[in-house]
Amino acid sequence: MPETEQDGPAADASVLYGDAEAALASGMPVPSLRVLQAAGAIRAQKVAKDHGGFRRTWPEEDVLKASIAAAMGEHFAWNIRIVADAMGKIRGGIWDALVGTAVLRLETPASSGKILIRASDMDWQLELVDRKFLFLKVPEIMTAALPEAALGQTDQLLGMALKEGFMPIPWALGSSRGRASLKEGLAPDRYAKLGELYRVAMAARGNFESKATINASMRVRKASHLLQGRSAHFVQDLIQPRKRKTDP
Repeated sequence: MPETEQDGPAADASVLYGDAEAALASGMPVPSLRVLQAAGAIRAQKVAKDHGGFRRTWPEEDVLKASIAAAMGEHFAWNIRIVADAMGKIRGGIWDALVGTAVLRLETPASSGKILIRASDMDWQLELVDRKFLFLKVPEIMTAALPEAALGQTDQLLGMALKEGFMPIPWALGSSRGRASLKEGLAPDRYAKLGELYRVAMAARGNFESKATINASMRVRKASHLLQGRSAHFVQDLIQPRKRKTDP
């Protein structure tokens, strides 16, 4: 059994959803969910059927992570291979923190039962600079909670998109303590290469030609509402509804 699939008692640790529910809430088709799983970005669980055999299910947290992946593919025009590589290679705690923070601020239904997804000043955002460098933008108050991040720096570099994949670039390069730690643990040529890429990325961040931004927290909140069977919408959905890949 692959590491990204589990069965047994672990299935009791989280609410589990089937393929159809996970695809609808996340906006990610089932084949793409499996690509994310193969990359280690999310994990499915096998649950025994009453009459023998198993069915694939997805923990709530992983469906919400998949909604981030769907947003990246849509807004950054990345294919699933690049998305899966980025989600899988960037330290898992980042996505866990993003999901956990986002769902703390779930909207309440209106009298019509519809929920309008709203922005919050505590939202996290993903920014793609010059179609290449991926940044995580956080409120200043949250920078202290990010491991090895420069205190007060709200734009943290995640890495660089490649033609068919993604290269993480440690944001620890932004602090003297982080640089000292990396220099001690990396080969000199590797440290030099990453340092140069970091400097180029930060220069691009301040002098970008283009920038695409995703409020990933909003996408997570919408997915969470959909998993709970609620009717949740972004403002633009109400003006001009979009047909998604998972729609019939």
